[in-house]
Amino acid sequence: ISKLKGIAIAIPCLKARPDSPWLSFLLASVSGLAEPAGAFVSLVFLRGVERRQPGGSAVEAGQSIGGEGFLENVLGFVAGIMMTVSFLELFPEAKRHSEKTGMKAYYAGIVVGFIVMIATEFGMSL
Repeated sequence: ISKLKGIAIAIPCLKARPDSPWLSFLLASVSGLAEPAGAFVSLVFLRGVERRQPGGSAVEAGQSIGGEGFLENVLGFVAGIMMTVSFLELFPEAKRHSEKTGMKAYYAGIVVGFIVMIATEFGMSL
């Protein structure tokens, strides 16, 4: 789903400025650079974080930063940010657009999204 981000940027840009297709292509391409840049920043800052084996013993990973549970707290913080953006920005915008065309697609999207998340969690636990 995150791969659709470029399309979500390119189409409105192309609609707003139909005479500049290269601008929409450029903006969509530049938006894709956020993921590798974020991965690089995470790699730099979290490189020394201690990894834990399922039994609870630490795996040697160089110098440990942040102490026990640091990585889990970082991931929880990021998950909280994503949930906040979803609840405060994406859901209200989707609901506003669905009020014009019917609320069935809005509720169906929420249900399908939850089913996909539950199926992914179940699939990863196998």
